[in-house]
Amino acid sequence: MSPLAIVAESLHSLTKNKIRTALSVLGIVIGIGAVIAMVAVATGAQRKVEREIAAIGDDWLTIWYMGTGRGGVHRDQATPLNMTRDDAEAIERECPGVRAVSPTNRIGAQVISQFGNYRCGVMGVYPSFFDIRRWDCAAGRTFTTEEMAMHAKVCCIGQTAANELFGAMNPVGQTIRVNRAAFEVIGLLEAKGVGSDGRDFDDIILFPFTSFQRLIAGNEPSGTLFAAARPGVPLAVAKEQIRTVLRERRRLGDNDDDTFRIMDRSLMAQATAESTRTFNLLLTSIASISLVVGGVGIMNIMLVSVTERTREIGLRMAIGANSTHILGQFLCEAVALCAVGGLIGFAAGWAASQVVTAHLGWETEVSYWMAGVAIAFATAVGLFFGFYPAWRASRLDPITALRFE
Repeated sequence: MSPLAIVAESLHSLTKNKIRTALSVLGIVIGIGAVIAMVAVATGAQRKVEREIAAIGDDWLTIWYMGTGRGGVHRDQATPLNMTRDDAEAIERECPGVRAVSPTNRIGAQVISQFGNYRCGVMGVYPSFFDIRRWDCAAGRTFTTEEMAMHAKVCCIGQTAANELFGAMNPVGQTIRVNRAAFEVIGLLEAKGVGSDGRDFDDIILFPFTSFQRLIAGNEPSGTLFAAARPGVPLAVAKEQIRTVLRERRRLGDNDDDTFRIMDRSLMAQATAESTRTFNLLLTSIASISLVVGGVGIMNIMLVSVTERTREIGLRMAIGANSTHILGQFLCEAVALCAVGGLIGFAAGWAASQVVTAHLGWETEVSYWMAGVAIAFATAVGLFFGFYPAWRASRLDPITALRFE
């Protein structure tokens, strides 16, 4: 028999018992559909983490003062007003691995516009903060060093705060009031989205540090610095340089603990990415179990088919079919079942991912290469689980098979 004849005969055999064929395909459909849907959810989660890391950067550090513990009591806990401005200048001057530094101060405040009022986070920063956090303006511009030196009453507003205060109106050129001081909105910040911890990065308004301290924060001290490494400089090197400068400025001895903490953003990014990869692997592994179960179902159905068609197999051998033809026919049936199940399963998985996105709001991503992988994997399942029944059929003795009742 030619290969085409074997394929035609296999397809014809599958159509003889449509219910059994449909049930066999169903197991593969569920398996492939589950794998596609889970991979789509996992890939969407991975892309979201990658975009978040790209948006906020992974080459910057956060430095804040904590004091050191001695017998349950923290010392050096009070930070003098604007102390971090001097520290920032020292770090920028003495750390060759650091490209930009900005002291920051953030508080919650009621912000008023001509259309309403809204409580959000307000923050005083240096102009270098926009470079450190990779934050540009979608409309308007950021404030300059000259404006900060002049205590200019300007600000840049995040997307969430802008929507709450101005709705669909362009906020650039509008005026807001914070702590009874009027500020002109000169820039609408690009959207950063919601972080993996649920924090809305766009619910913020940024002010020049000097204006913020004088008109909004008052006596509220600034105890946090943001610093970014130069291109090509490992973050660990920049971190150690900053630590050395701050210890010298605070006159800490060799046996003294640091009175500050430095958070490495790259380590957090790596931890987030690693946890996401683990989550993706777990989802894919769970979904793959259903595919194995579907393969076992195919094997079971093929074994039953061999038993039911024993006389047919004996008759084919009696009129000239050899064991290779029988093996090829049954393998072809198993592969055909799995290939069709793979195609339908891919469509089902794609539909399931769309439902998840529409109703749960989760980001999913289905790549077209997954269709090829799904069909190839389903075919491999068919070959693996279909081989033993096909081999068993090809090993039947023709005389015994013809006498089978």
